Formats: sequence, structure tokens, C-alpha cells
Amino acid sequence: MKKIIDLKFTKEGFENLRQELQNLTAKRPQVLTRMVAAREQGDLSENAGYHAAKEELARLDYRIRELKMFIKHSEIIKWSQSKTVKPGATVAVETEGQIRKFTIVGNLEADPLKNKISLISPLGAALLGKKVGQMAAVKIPDGQINYKIKTIK
Repeated sequence: MKKIIDLKFTKEGFENLRQELQNLTAKRPQVLTRMVAAREQGDLSENAGYHAAKEELARLDYRIRELKMFIKHSEIIKWSQSKTVKPGATVAVETEGQIRKFTIVGNLEADPLKNKISLISPLGAALLGKKVGQMAAVKIPDGQINYKIKTIK
């Protein structure tokens, strides 16, 4: 049977999803209590506290449903030491005389500010399957950038 959606997460990323779900599920009763207390104050048409709590509850419920769906349909990337770049690997690359490290993660887990790049991003896709010493070329509007793979961990 074909998966409805194909989500990949590192073990750390999957645990972060579960932790967020647990935190939001624990927070929900407090928001619901605030909403009920605000509703008991009377006229709902001018009750800002009620409307704020109602909107927060809606956002919370949406995110809880989203996290449950992610967890249900996700696959944990099983990374093991390898001579080639695979999802879950941390890769040191050299470009223009600078060395940078990237961890290859699933697309929902990607965070360029933390050097976590998606396996479907141009750089992530270019690095996959390469070995130490090989070049990965990424096309950009001005031409291309070449990355030389220094280490794979």
C-alpha cells in the first residue's frame, strides 16, 4: 500500500515532535479552562478574553492534529556509519576555501540556521550518495557552486 505522505525525521527530530505533542496536549486543558471562565463573564460579542482563548484553542487543536498526523505517517531515518552521504549524516564540505558542516534531515525538520538541510533541498540532494573527496555541484541562478566533501559522520 502506498503511503499517503512520505515524511522522514531523524530520531532527534521525531522525539522533538513527540515532546511538542506532549507539551501541547498538557497545555490544552488550561486554555479550555480560560475559555470557559471567559464565557461565563457574559456577553460574548465584546468579550476579548473569550475570543482570544477560543482562537488559541483552535490553533492548539490544529497543531495537535498536525503533530499526530506527522507522527503517524513518518519514518525515522535509520542512519549508520557509511562511506556515502545518506539522510541523517553530518557532512563537512569545503567551498570557496571555507569548511561548513551540514546534517541531512527530512524536509519538515530542516533548519538552515542550525545547519540542518533537507534531503530534498538542492544541496542536500546533491550531497546524497557522494563519498569523501567527491564534488557535489549545486546550480544557482549565477551558475553553480561546487562543494568538496571532506568528512561524513
